[in-house]
Formats: sequence, C-alpha cells, structure tokens
Amino acid sequence: MRNLLVAAVLIGVGGFFGAKFYVQYKAARDLDAMIAQARPFADVKYDSVVATLGGELRVEGIRIQVPKYDDAINIESIGVLTPSFLFLLGFNNDARKFQFPERLGVEVKGLRTSVDADFMRALEDLRKLQVGERELTAADLCASTYGFTTSSLKRLGYYDLDVDFSAKFRRERDELVVDLSTHIADMYDVDVALRLGGVSDPTALARGVRPLLVGGRLDYVDRSLNDRIIKHCTEEQVTPEDVIAAQLREVQSLALDNGMELDAMIIQPYTDFLLGKARFTITAEPVKPVDLTTISLYKPSDVPNLLNLTAEAG
Repeated sequence: MRNLLVAAVLIGVGGFFGAKFYVQYKAARDLDAMIAQARPFADVKYDSVVATLGGELRVEGIRIQVPKYDDAINIESIGVLTPSFLFLLGFNNDARKFQFPERLGVEVKGLRTSVDADFMRALEDLRKLQVGERELTAADLCASTYGFTTSSLKRLGYYDLDVDFSAKFRRERDELVVDLSTHIADMYDVDVALRLGGVSDPTALARGVRPLLVGGRLDYVDRSLNDRIIKHCTEEQVTPEDVIAAQLREVQSLALDNGMELDAMIIQPYTDFLLGKARFTITAEPVKPVDLTTISLYKPSDVPNLLNLTAEAG
C-alpha cells in the first residue's frame, strides 16, 4: 500500500511537471512566432518563460529594441495572471472559442530605463501636445505641469526610472471590476479601481457596449515627487504658493478637458495633499449607475454631484 501511495505521488508530480513543461514550451513557441512577426517594428529578446501552479504565465528578462532608437527597454518580467494552472493548460486553444474567465490580468514588473535614453525624447513631443497654446508661468516650468521631459526629470533628481504597472479584471456578480496600477520608484503610486455595470468582460468595451459606472476609487501616494518639486522651485526663486496654484490650475484644466469642473470638496483635499499629505483619495459612488458616454451632456460643474465624488488627503 505504501509503495502504491509513493507511486501515485510520483505520477502526480511527474504529471504536473510534464504539464508545466508543455505550457512553457507552447507559450515560448507562440511567443517566438509573435516576436518574428513584430521584428520589422521591434526586436524583442527574453530569457525564459515560467508557468506557476497559481496560474501565472510569466516571461522574464525582456529586452526590446525599436529600430529607430539605439537604446533598449529592459523589463524584469511580464506576467499573464489567470485563474489557475488548469486554465493555462487550455489557454492556447482556438481563440474563437475563448471565454473570458472570472478573473484575468497583466502585470509588468521592473520596466527600467535611463531618462537619457534616446526614446525618452518622445516626452518632449508629448509635453508640447499637452501644453498646446497655453502660456506657461515660471511655476509651470519648474513644477513640470502638463508633463515631464528628460531635462525636467533630471532637475528633480531622477536619472533612472523603475516602473511597475498592472491591469486586472474580475467579475463580481453582474459587475466587472477593473484594477489599474502604476508605481514609479521614488516618485508616486497610482491605483484605480472601477466597478462597471452593463459589461461582462473587457472585450465588450471593444464591441461598443456602453459601460455604466457603479463606483470607483483613485489612490495617489506621493513617494517624494511633491517634495522634490517644491525644493527645485524654491531654488528657482518660485514660491510654494505659486507652485501649488500652478498645480491646481493644471488639475482643473485636465478635469475640464474631460468634461468636469472640480469643486471645493475635491480641490481642498488635493491642496492639502500638495502641501505635504502623503495620500490623496477620490471616490465616486453615484446614487445610480452612470452611463459614462453621456458625461458630455452635463454641465461640467454638475458632474461631481452626478458621480457623487468625495475626496480626502491623509
């Protein structure tokens, strides 16, 4: 009996590792095919593909080289988060028969680059687009409102960037919960959670389904960026009051660009955050689900009440 039990365990362990090898082999083969197709646009190399018992399929040691640039993007790992290892076994089946699971996500860890990398020059063009026809003040310039550039990052003491981000989806009853996060070392963490009604999975959005916002929350944690901005601006003879006024104009402008005028219930906690609080949180709890495609039909000043927005700093 004991020998039978040992044999059963060995067969089970052997079966798992055999299945794991199959998943990793199949994923690596498919990934190599995708890389070959992408080669005219990007040269991608990686060290390994790993499948875990928890259902994560992870590509490690990634290096991406875009032909028009000399510098490469290095990424520690990119993982696809699935419900289970059993799901991974069927993950590569006919895409036409794919059914979105109860939860699925993508996680990027350790995207690292120097701010002097040549592809970072794209930040200059992005900032010009965001600034548009605005006339920037001395406070706007030292605080890097409307976007960073390579030079402004270095003035704030950032010479290398280390970024993690993720997008995760899960179904809860008849709602789709979306969790998005971006964490930049020594700069900031942003975490967004949305509860959407009227959609069963993210692919429904691509099919034109109109989502209903049931609730949402944004957490913004400062990891030294605000202090660096105040310090740099003070060295440039710009007062903290002028810096904060410029940052408030920026956030109000961004809100108006998205059809919303922020009221004092939002602006005051955000001001407290800029003055030194570590965390800013804004929450949406509409009385009834809101069709996000109709926001533009409302007066910008009415949107905070429509979404039942509240905010706090701490």
